[in-house]
Amino acid sequence: MRAIFAAIPAVAAAAILLVAAASVDGQPRRPRPPVAPSASYDLDVMVGGSARPRWDLGGQRWIEGRLGERYSIRIYNRSAHRVETVASVDGRDAIDGGPASLSKRGYVIEPWGHVEIDGFRLSMQDVAAFRFTTVPDAYASRMGASWAVGNIAVSFFPERYVPPLPRATPYARRDGSAAESRSADRAAPRGAEQGLGTQFGERRWSPVRETSFVRHDPWNPSQRVVLRYDDRAGLCRRGIESMCDWRPPPPPICRDCTPWPEERRFATPPPGWSED
Repeated sequence: MRAIFAAIPAVAAAAILLVAAASVDGQPRRPRPPVAPSASYDLDVMVGGSARPRWDLGGQRWIEGRLGERYSIRIYNRSAHRVETVASVDGRDAIDGGPASLSKRGYVIEPWGHVEIDGFRLSMQDVAAFRFTTVPDAYASRMGASWAVGNIAVSFFPERYVPPLPRATPYARRDGSAAESRSADRAAPRGAEQGLGTQFGERRWSPVRETSFVRHDPWNPSQRVVLRYDDRAGLCRRGIESMCDWRPPPPPICRDCTPWPEERRFATPPPGWSED
């Protein structure tokens, strides 16, 4: 089996992107490792090197996005074994840009490590940056499926066979000041209109290579983490009173049309996408 290894800064653990289907046919039977507890996995939305604060609202976790901001998804593995993470943004898979599905492959994180996903993957070397934008301009909307705009979801699949590992220092506890959950003042109103989506942004360098990985359970993740996002106006409408002092966002930026080949292994750019 082949997979893709992501090159990341030396301060972070290695990350791997998988594109081959999981298979255990012909593999020797070995004792299954215990599945890591749910507290072992988490994610943050990073803007300018800092984690966005969260608000707990109606059983969901929300963050604020601002029109035009570039962001990344930092995913943590605080367990003693590798884990595969299948990530989607606005219902679109972060690797191939198609509809999200647990049958697709994802990034693998080493024990006590983390990986940062910068955008929808264009190739083994590049991604299209994640940027907050208007709902009509969101990648999902421009590809004809806007029902999940405002959702960032990551499913975690522990590895089936765990090789012996050297002693490792658990991931240091982060300063909670930037990422602590904050309770909203009241429950969110039903039917609040989504005000922000994620753009298929400019091309960015983010090289990866393939490796192998067999899931502990091919079909059922041990944990699924979901973050919701919206602009200040949307969060205010949903009941987060501290977000109610806001100004209307500027109009979306227009882009020139750029043709692109149809047959692709990775995400297909939306109509009119420009690399710059």
